[in-house]
Amino acid sequence: MLSYIARFQLLILLTLQRKAIGICHMEFDSLASKSGNFSSPKYPDTYPSSIHCYYLFKGQESETLKITFLHFDLEPPFSKGCLNDFVDISTISVTNVRQLVGRYCGTEVPVPLLTMKPRMEIIFKTNHANERTGFFGMFQFTDESFIQPPPSSRNISGCGGVLTGVGGVLVSPGYPDSFPKNVECNWLIRVDYDKHIYIRVLELQLKGSIANCGEAELAVYDGYSNLKVNPVLLKRYCGDLKYYKNTEEKTELSRRNRILVRLHTTVQSPIRQPGQIIGFKLVWTAVTFQPMDACKEYTCPKSQYCMNSETRSCTETRQYCIDRSLVCDGLPNCSDEDFSDEDKCNLPLLAGCGAGAGVVLLCVVIAVILCRRQSRKSDQLQHDLAMQLRQLEHSPTCASRQTPFYPELNCSLHRPQHLPGPVPPARPPPFAKNRRSPTDV
Repeated sequence: MLSYIARFQLLILLTLQRKAIGICHMEFDSLASKSGNFSSPKYPDTYPSSIHCYYLFKGQESETLKITFLHFDLEPPFSKGCLNDFVDISTISVTNVRQLVGRYCGTEVPVPLLTMKPRMEIIFKTNHANERTGFFGMFQFTDESFIQPPPSSRNISGCGGVLTGVGGVLVSPGYPDSFPKNVECNWLIRVDYDKHIYIRVLELQLKGSIANCGEAELAVYDGYSNLKVNPVLLKRYCGDLKYYKNTEEKTELSRRNRILVRLHTTVQSPIRQPGQIIGFKLVWTAVTFQPMDACKEYTCPKSQYCMNSETRSCTETRQYCIDRSLVCDGLPNCSDEDFSDEDKCNLPLLAGCGAGAGVVLLCVVIAVILCRRQSRKSDQLQHDLAMQLRQLEHSPTCASRQTPFYPELNCSLHRPQHLPGPVPPARPPPFAKNRRSPTDV
């Protein structure tokens, strides 16, 4: 009986060991370590045959991951690809969406892989023959805020950079007159981690047409994608803005808090015509999605976002919530066809103008009234003075002053009129003619 039990336990142990060799599972969590190394089983010795190993790298939602292989030695590929021993590398998004980066085998060391996704998985499979030494690599978790955009062309003013904040305007180099030839400009627009980025193209005039983007192209990428490995292209613009009729074609909403804008040209810009712009101009806005009464900043009343857009019917919507400083900034910061953040901006100005006009009108009315009162007072004074003069001319006091010796005495108070010529001597009194001097004979 004991012998049977011992044999059974030995069989179970061998089965478990066989499973342990055939299946391996390893996890690397950023909470435990921000960096470290990983390798194939038994490295640097040859790896076992017929194994299936799973490596999971788990970062936080705001972290990125870089994988660097230092040694790589697997069974070489067939003409149709890696069918025997191989390594599959996939990224995993915040919503658990897997995306295959690539399958690798042979002895060529893969290039370093930088993913903006928080998680990555490596699957290592081998067949029953031709074992090699396998692989050895290193991993590193980094916060996404430290990841810079791809390099841009040098010595070009306004070409590339990092834009942060709550909103702003982005224009091409040389706007609105021209754009340079053979340049690549990469702008990273980054907002707070809990926000999204809403982009609206306002002006666009590039070389070529919508069917030919080789001469000049404006592209918008997901900020968490790698331009060298499966970049996630959101929008592409070429030629003139008139080619894009619908509002949805001129706008884009990021999946997370990063967007990459890229301008690539191979030719010189066309000659600018009067009233025309050359290049592009777009406005970007940091947004969150809140219930109508939950936004502490400014709620765009006509801007709604479907929270369960993956389903056929939208059962939950929320409003765009933008920073209050963007209201009345002269730019459309709400979503398609929603201009509520700019509609009522002229009302305070009109009210102020109306109030100012009212004050001016009141001052004019008061001035007119005062002028009329002053005119009436002046007329009354002149009338009173004229009456006094008339009374003075007919008063007895003035008449008594007229004597025989001065019959020309005038009682009028008007200025006397002087005749030209010498002043005549005064006339003697009448009684002087009858008198004689004592010396007369």
